[in-house]
Amino acid sequence: MKTYFKDLILSLASIPSESGKEEAVLRFIGDYLSRLRIPYRLQEVPGCSPNLYVSFSEQPELLLATHVDTVPLSLGLFPPKAEEDRLFGVGVCDAKAGVALLMVLAERLVAEGLKPPVALAFLVDEENEGRGSAKLAEEYRFPYAVVLEPTSLTVAIAEGGSVEFEVEVRGRSVHGSLAYRGANAIERAIELIGELKRLSFLYEEHPLVGPAGLNIEKFSGGDGLLRVPEKAELELEFRILPGQDLKGIIADIEAVLNRYTWVSYRIKDISEAFYVDKNSRIVVALERAIGKALCKEAILSGMPSWTDAAHLAAAGTQAVVFGPGDLTLCHTPEETISLSEVEEAFAVLWELVKSFS
Repeated sequence: MKTYFKDLILSLASIPSESGKEEAVLRFIGDYLSRLRIPYRLQEVPGCSPNLYVSFSEQPELLLATHVDTVPLSLGLFPPKAEEDRLFGVGVCDAKAGVALLMVLAERLVAEGLKPPVALAFLVDEENEGRGSAKLAEEYRFPYAVVLEPTSLTVAIAEGGSVEFEVEVRGRSVHGSLAYRGANAIERAIELIGELKRLSFLYEEHPLVGPAGLNIEKFSGGDGLLRVPEKAELELEFRILPGQDLKGIIADIEAVLNRYTWVSYRIKDISEAFYVDKNSRIVVALERAIGKALCKEAILSGMPSWTDAAHLAAAGTQAVVFGPGDLTLCHTPEETISLSEVEEAFAVLWELVKSFS
């Protein structure tokens, strides 16, 4: 089975599928399912490619989902390559391994003649605005869900959220030799970041998700033409933890931004953090599946990054995140996945699906 997964993941990762360009990989998945005579539905997503949805029951209790899109190919290795037990390349871990797991799981269910109350979703736009999972959660309701993302085979029962701001800082441009007569927008932006870093919520921690934080995703300004920069542009992501007061945090951030007349901003995106009780049926079922498939005790963890599970949780689904691979190296030239870990993940998912039959 390791060779089968190797060939399938390499095939999937060799198809460019950056957010907004998922059509080719969706055709590949659809053709694979059609050869197995597995019916599927393409769910239209406004402004995006469609989601691909498979259900083995009229009323599925359990959703298994992952995303088919990747970050831009320029962020890593393309085309992908194999070295012994590992694959390397953009998307091999995040999340073409998850796509392959769901495809092979569908094949196994058909081969075994099983029709459990389970649905599979191949989602679009996760690396952009998450419009695929938003549309799925709008149309369908599932009691339980497992979203496949790299967690090193731990069960992530908590997920961090975020608030993203686009900020413009204005200054006054003068000749560079007379800088003291102007107002440097870059220096003002640095001052602003220093004030924002003093916000107390940034120094709180969650036992599973870890610390809150501030990530400066973008900082641009100046043109190098011997003059004082008159504008600086920032994109700031504030990491939110389960249990933190989201509205209060936004108010605190805006209070700092509004303190300066030379600052304008807009909120680009809000993603709420969430937490699933460790006694939830899906958590217990996944723990048992890990014990049965891998003969070891499951480890509960937190997912530091936003995933499609957030939209499902907001719609009332008890959703956890689980999958092979290390998130740390995703979105980098070192992105990698262990085929042995993919095999283990499949064994766990198979036991989980059988437990819902």
